[in-house]
Amino acid sequence: MNFKIGNLVPKIDKEYRLPRFVVIAVFAICIAPFLLQWLGFDFGNTGHLHTAASSSPTLDDMFYRLSGGFTHALLEWTAFCAAIFVVLLAFSHYSINHDVTTPVIGIALFCSGAMDAFHTLAATRLISAVAENTDLIPFTWALSRVFNALIMIIGVGMFLTKNNKQNAKKGIKFILIISLAFAVVGYVLIYLSATSSNLPQTQFPDSFIHRPYDVIPLVLFLIAGLVVYPLFVKRHPSIFATALLLSVIPDIVVELHMVLGSTMLFDSDFNSAHFLKIIAYVVPLIGLVLDYIQTYKNRVESHEALQQAHQSLNDQANELKVTNQRLSQSNDELEKFAYIASHDLQEPLRKIQAFGDRLQYSMKDSVDEKAVDYINRMQSASSRMRSLIDDLLSFSRVSSQEVTLQPVALSKIVDDVMSDLKITIKDTETVINITKLPVIKAEPVMMYQLFLNLLTNAIKFSKEDQSPIITISAETVMLDLKRYIQVTIADNGIGFEQEYADKIFEVFQRLHGRTEYQGTGIGLAICKKIMEKHHGQIKVKSELGVGTQFTLYFATHNSPRSHL
Repeated sequence: MNFKIGNLVPKIDKEYRLPRFVVIAVFAICIAPFLLQWLGFDFGNTGHLHTAASSSPTLDDMFYRLSGGFTHALLEWTAFCAAIFVVLLAFSHYSINHDVTTPVIGIALFCSGAMDAFHTLAATRLISAVAENTDLIPFTWALSRVFNALIMIIGVGMFLTKNNKQNAKKGIKFILIISLAFAVVGYVLIYLSATSSNLPQTQFPDSFIHRPYDVIPLVLFLIAGLVVYPLFVKRHPSIFATALLLSVIPDIVVELHMVLGSTMLFDSDFNSAHFLKIIAYVVPLIGLVLDYIQTYKNRVESHEALQQAHQSLNDQANELKVTNQRLSQSNDELEKFAYIASHDLQEPLRKIQAFGDRLQYSMKDSVDEKAVDYINRMQSASSRMRSLIDDLLSFSRVSSQEVTLQPVALSKIVDDVMSDLKITIKDTETVINITKLPVIKAEPVMMYQLFLNLLTNAIKFSKEDQSPIITISAETVMLDLKRYIQVTIADNGIGFEQEYADKIFEVFQRLHGRTEYQGTGIGLAICKKIMEKHHGQIKVKSELGVGTQFTLYFATHNSPRSHL
């Protein structure tokens, strides 16, 4: 433990402070008996101890003689009742925050109160005790005060070690073990005190220190107030911890009354000390009540905030659901519109091309070169329009088509594509190198379309002075902590700047003019849509003048066999 000066006067946050009037009241009550005694007030019952010396005292005389015992019992039982309320409220508090520090300290206070109760019962002879009251009462008082100070230091000190957070999380089993240990120690002390006929003398009226045995609890309470409790407040800040620190003040004042003031049973300092001991129990009770109220309020506020957040989240979820429904409906309508519009455009386009063919045929021998050029341009535009409509229809079908997964051998798909591109491959002298490809779960038609577009692109965007070389390979990789089958299609074509890597997957996006390379700019958008339909990804790396590499990632949970 760190015993720095800063620990002696710990800085207490505002939320853990006791109300100012409580602190002022405690100090005022502790000082009041000294001031009132100085002014001549006497709170003792010693004046009635030897009244009515007649052999047959009246009933009133008997009560006068016992007034000291009555006052003593009343004060002690009041303190014990406060201890009972402390432990009950401590367990109620534990049921809310599940922190064992409060019930353990509450049990320590209760055991101290139980020792005080024994002290009272023995003094009033409600339990059997061997020693005389003149020795029993002061000795059991000193014993109960030592027990009180020690058990509180132990109960609080066990939460000041490095593993105090771990202890705080222990449950009811830990509490029961500590309770049993405290109870056993208390019972042993009670039994020894009750059965001992010769108890040591603890009162020395003629000495400066009237009760030397009470010096021990005085020192212990000073240690608790200057070292143990400040550390506890620092490491486990709460209103209850602050109140525990404040309760040391009446405990110390109690011992001062007994050590320096009380010279006999039931005198003014004796009764003042017993009264202030009640305050020492009541202060932690007040702190526990305020802590309980604060904890309950915090729980209520947290619950209300959680309900508001939950309601807000539900509202946002409902709004998002409505938005998603509208977006889905809009997308469906847009896809249907694109399909219908593209399909409806086919018929007039076919007529334009048919009549254009006839016109072109009829004017093949015409000397009007300008008219022939117009017709050729019209037919070329019609062909591009037809390609655009076909690609738009393909994109629309991919977007709206439901995917039915089935085992697909990628090697078979690539063979089919190469068979259909046989003439193009031969004319361009393309070389295609293929490693062993896996079997995955996919939609066969979409896989065919995917590889057709990628191989067509690789051949189309080749260098004029170099034959295309295409390499298709596959391996299993980890991506974002998930296992994927990676298929790579690399070529040695013209490539492009890497900054356009995302742009090429957008619809109608082209990096080259129509006069340089044919195409509509939809092919790669279809590839991306196909991969999204299969819960996969498509990425591209390229370098201008070196070549391009497309990488396909297929999730392995879609694969019946992921071997390569």
